[in-house]
Amino acid sequence: MTDTIGAAEDSDIVDFLGAVTDVRRMIANLTLPVARRRGISERALGIVFLVHAGLDRPGLLVDFLSVLPSTITSDIEKLVAAGLLRRTLSPTDRRVTRLEVTRKGVAMQEESLRRLHEFFRAKAAGVSLDELHACIATLRKLSGEPQPSVPNPLRAGEATDRSR
Repeated sequence: MTDTIGAAEDSDIVDFLGAVTDVRRMIANLTLPVARRRGISERALGIVFLVHAGLDRPGLLVDFLSVLPSTITSDIEKLVAAGLLRRTLSPTDRRVTRLEVTRKGVAMQEESLRRLHEFFRAKAAGVSLDELHACIATLRKLSGEPQPSVPNPLRAGEATDRSR
């Protein structure tokens, strides 16, 4: 047996899926209370993060999340009503609606990130920063996306603008 993924057995793939599911569940357990306090879904919380990262048009969100346009429209309506997002018209094309995260939306994001950071600081203290970076690199390799599919606005120098 070699050290390549091609040599993985079904049990290895099931273990991988289990680990990914555990991480996904951990993230949901930490962020869902933040979303619920504001009366929105976990997906809607994710939309706020995506808009902040630069996916600021409904069509970009539809493509990225692979959902129906009506789903995004409904989520955006709820986020606007909750004061977490606002709609603006593009200064260059009045037919294009852009989305912006409000101060209230930024505060919600910061609370979610704070909860995740507290978890990592307390529960994952045995994981080094190098191990975390190696995990990120491995997940990107497995996804076939060597670079993040969404810009990270918290990284200095990384573009947050998407092609429009």
